[in-house]
Amino acid sequence: MRLHFISVLLIVALLPCASQNRAFARGGLPPCGERATSLSEPWIQIGLACLEQVINDPSAGTLAFTALAVAPAGTLYAARPLAGEVYALTDSDGDFLPDKAQLIADGLTLPNGLTVDGGALYIAGGSHVYRWQDGALTTLVSDLPSGGGFWTGGIAIDDGRLYVTTGAPCDFCAADDSARGAVLSYALDGSDRQVVATGLRQPVNLALMDGELWVTDSAREGLFDTPDLDELDRVEVGANFGFPYCVGVANTPDMAGFDCANAAAPAVALPTASTPTGLAVYRGGAIPLLEGKLIVALNGSYNQLDLRGFAIVTVDPLTGTVAPLIPARPENTPNTDFSVQEMNYRGSGFYPQRPLDVAVSDEGWLYVSITDGRILALRP
Repeated sequence: MRLHFISVLLIVALLPCASQNRAFARGGLPPCGERATSLSEPWIQIGLACLEQVINDPSAGTLAFTALAVAPAGTLYAARPLAGEVYALTDSDGDFLPDKAQLIADGLTLPNGLTVDGGALYIAGGSHVYRWQDGALTTLVSDLPSGGGFWTGGIAIDDGRLYVTTGAPCDFCAADDSARGAVLSYALDGSDRQVVATGLRQPVNLALMDGELWVTDSAREGLFDTPDLDELDRVEVGANFGFPYCVGVANTPDMAGFDCANAAAPAVALPTASTPTGLAVYRGGAIPLLEGKLIVALNGSYNQLDLRGFAIVTVDPLTGTVAPLIPARPENTPNTDFSVQEMNYRGSGFYPQRPLDVAVSDEGWLYVSITDGRILALRP
């Protein structure tokens, strides 16, 4: 088990070994087959990159690492919501993969969103937004609307403003608070709350790409047979995405009293019940095929024989094209000509585990957290 926990509060610098890590990346990594951490499953496209195991700690439970973020120097941060903890993961054995976990913050309320900005780690969870910097934890916001529905989700920073998402109060009901099921904005000190966009159900994650803010969302229960109702939305100020009154890309009326024609249509439609929970922008150049793409973790369907999600996919923000990344056919031959669903059924995908979140380092290495305490890396 490549995991060493230190159970005391430690100060972890955000810039511990950047020059060494980048020098190693420039010099090239050993061939994938020669790395002790390399994996043959889940399947990935041959020649794309090397899939490796970073952390394997089943004792941490199903929701061990629901949120990830990477500092410019390569430190990987991971949130453990049910324990109220955030860890900093650094390399201890010289393979340039983070494996030593240091507890940097505890006693938090359901930490489930992480982002790094300006030498600080920002954490969203429950009714709180926290900032961790230089070993000190500061509570910036303590009154986010939460409870009774979906967890507080994504967090992002752009142009001196902090953005955070809140879940709807229930699976299918109208909120009596415009700040529920919404994207909110704050000054970096937690003041000046503004409601940016509304009409979301389960907005688990945010990502900023070329000045545009993107958010994930998923459809309510009971719509499994209606295709492509989960979504990736481009956030605009004042947008209402229609929950709970409208469903689908055609904005079909779902309840009386709301003009669905005015609801913002999703930018990208995803399979109903695929449940997008992780979102990151790919930059860094290490895996050229991914450059300029959005990376989305599809957590997967529940209580259905038809498996949807259970995958990491790429989204082209210009065309809306969705393509499988993990699992994906390793080569185009009759013996490997399986759909994502078939790969999951046969054990070549994530199933029965589920992907939770994705994060990209400055070098362009992709980290993926999955249930039962595992974190994987996709790198050259």
